[in-house]
Amino acid sequence: KREREVGKDAGQVNASGEADANAATPEWMRVLEESAESDPEIASLLEGTERNPQAIEAKIRERFEQKKEKIYQERSGSTVPTLVTFREYNSFNLWIWVEAHNKIADMEKPLIEEVFKAWFVLGKLGGFNSNNLQVQDNFDSVSFMDYSMEQAHEFSTDTSTHVFHEMSEPEYKANWCRVWVDLGSSDEMCVDVLINSLIQFSREYFGLKQIIIGGENEDWTTEGSEFGNIDLEIDETFGRGPRSQITSR
Repeated sequence: KREREVGKDAGQVNASGEADANAATPEWMRVLEESAESDPEIASLLEGTERNPQAIEAKIRERFEQKKEKIYQERSGSTVPTLVTFREYNSFNLWIWVEAHNKIADMEKPLIEEVFKAWFVLGKLGGFNSNNLQVQDNFDSVSFMDYSMEQAHEFSTDTSTHVFHEMSEPEYKANWCRVWVDLGSSDEMCVDVLINSLIQFSREYFGLKQIIIGGENEDWTTEGSEFGNIDLEIDETFGRGPRSQITSR
């Protein structure tokens, strides 16, 4: 009987301890733990910390310091203007080529990858929608302007519009970087935004000799690539606007 009472008391203590531990867990830590179930990068932050908030915070700070070295590095860009060339353009099957003045080093690759990733995220969220540029259209009287929700949602449907579909991981060869992208139903202004960003990137970080939009690159063929091996037929009867209807040949 005495053993049963001791075991009961121990169980009560354990349950109480677990409840106290859960109550003491910071809200931000619970959010991280939930996110870790679907995000490997967050899961790696929690690994080995044994749910210790101080240990997790220390790993977050360490990760930030590592990334900060890449982000806040001294400027080493180029004042030489970047050449921009357009070749055959297919918004559903588009190669973008970037040539640097020198071989792209491993420490430089994450920088240019962040440019393309940020651009792609904006595209996936419908950021390149030329039908709703109200602030730009009222550039001379933005203060206290009336923002039209009707115009903002004019083309909204159950199906997302003006959004990117797919983008490959950046690939590298010596001085070259290339990315394949399906621009989906987004508008061509997205290409202007990318070009502007890469030109400024060249000035700030490391020099880019040229940017080529579309077509093939004689220095680096796409034959055999797992991306871009599609042949699309556009039904011209649908014209432009939201994108023309496409069928596979």
